[in-house]
Formats: sequence, C-alpha cells, structure tokens
Amino acid sequence: MTNLLNNYKLLPRRVMISVFTDLFKILPELIEELTPQGWEKSVYHALFHLNAREYFFEKLYYKVIDHNFEVQFGTDSRIQKTGVLSDNPSEEEIWEWLNAIGPIKAHYKKEPYSPELELASLLSETLVFISSCLYFQSKDSDLWLEVHPEVAGNAAAIVARDLEIFEGSSYMQFPKIYWYKRMLIHNVKWLPLMKIIIRAFQKTEYSLVYVDTELLHIIDEHLHADHEAPNKIPNYKNKEHYRLGITSDPDIDEVFDNTARELPSEAVVAYFDVYGDWPPGYPPTKEEYFALYNKLEGKG
Repeated sequence: MTNLLNNYKLLPRRVMISVFTDLFKILPELIEELTPQGWEKSVYHALFHLNAREYFFEKLYYKVIDHNFEVQFGTDSRIQKTGVLSDNPSEEEIWEWLNAIGPIKAHYKKEPYSPELELASLLSETLVFISSCLYFQSKDSDLWLEVHPEVAGNAAAIVARDLEIFEGSSYMQFPKIYWYKRMLIHNVKWLPLMKIIIRAFQKTEYSLVYVDTELLHIIDEHLHADHEAPNKIPNYKNKEHYRLGITSDPDIDEVFDNTARELPSEAVVAYFDVYGDWPPGYPPTKEEYFALYNKLEGKG
C-alpha cells in the first residue's frame, strides 16, 4: 500500500541505552530470577556453549565430512577408495562405514563464561524479537517504531562498556550464540525475558502496539482488485494462503475470522502478563483495520 512504509521509523538509540542501563545494573538479580537452579544449568547458557556430548558429536560430524571427502576425492593412498554410502544405507553398512573412520581426538574443556554478559546479549536479542511482532510508539506520535538489530546490539554494548560488564574480557564483545543452536532458538521460551524488557519500558514514554501489516496489505489488495481484468490482483483466503501464494475468491470476512482464531504470539502473551490486558490493536478486527487503512491512506 502507498503509505504503509511512511509510518515506520526506528526506535531511538538513546531510548534503548536508557532501558539497558536500568536492566544491566541489576543483572545478578535477573539471573537469580530467571535461573534459580543456576545459570550454568539453564537453557539460556546452553545456547552459547557445547556440552561434552555435543562437543564429541561435532567432532564426529567434521570427521565424517573429512573422511567422506577423502574417500571420494582424496590423494591419501592409505585410505581405501570405497565410494560413498548408498542412498538408503542399511544399519550394517552405516556401522561398517563409521568403523573405517580413524580415531576421534576430542578433548573437551569447559570454556570460561560470564552469566552477566550472556544475559545482556540475550536481552538485546529479546528486544529485537519483541519488535518483530509489536511496535513501539511515543506518547506524542502514532508512528510505528521498529528496533534495528545492529542498533540494539550497539546500544547494549555501549551500556556494558560503561558499566564495566566487559571487565576481564580480552575485547568488548558479547558472546555469540553457537551457530547451530541459533537454528534452535525458537525452541527456547523467551517469555520470561520478554516480560523483563516490557516491564523496563513502562518507565519510558514509549508504549507497545500490535499491528498486523499482512492484514493491511490484504485489505489493500482487496480494495484495489479488478475482478474482470486478466491481470487482476490476487485474493487470499487467509494469511497462510497469502504467505503461500494460494489465491481464491475474495472474502475479507473469512480472513479476519481466521485471524481471530490464531493463538497470540509470545510477545503478545508477555504483554498480557505484564499489563493484564492485550496490547492496543489486538486482537485485530475488520472495523479497526479498515479504519487504520483509511487513516494511513489519508496521510497521502
């Protein structure tokens, strides 16, 4: 739609620095609140590290790749060129192949870590996750404010530096979530972290609103469709069909009915837990979204 992008702005860095300052000053208390059994036993800590079993299987994974490459293309005459596994290898074939691999040298050693730095890093990521569903608004504006990931990370690093959380580190950089575990990140319960962030923003002039931009795009396509034209704008039965590109006869009521049956996101639930009510704009209704659409169009 024509004016949707004009309603987006970025949440100012100074606001994030203020919020992170308040939170990073109480990191030990937050760690105790989040992980009463100890940070090292938590899923949050596990995102940054491999345990002994994971470390061994990572070594095995790389050993298998090296061996498989050498079997097919290598020049080491000591390794028999037996070819690769069949497409559907039997269990016997798999074990025979694994036994041909040389010994794995895996000397596991726990790495030093800082619970404070790991939690600070996760709080920065949590702010970005919240912004993927909810938008910030200042009291004197109806613009939707997004969180840029790099700006959030930079703001958190500035605060960590100023509060000397990096003290003892060889360089001022947050620990990184292990590359493979980043693919598992949505299996982690972010609700407790989201509630911490949302509570912190209660002290600011910024509030959170829910906006489903996909619904606004569907309304735009619905209103501008020319059903007789050979190149008419497609219509979608629901948001899932919209994502998949499955077209159907227009039924905007059905779109909103299906949306109303969807479960709220974790960020919306976190907002409810903090405020005891849903964020403004949730759940989305047809009347409110057509009014919002017309308001945005009127800005043009």
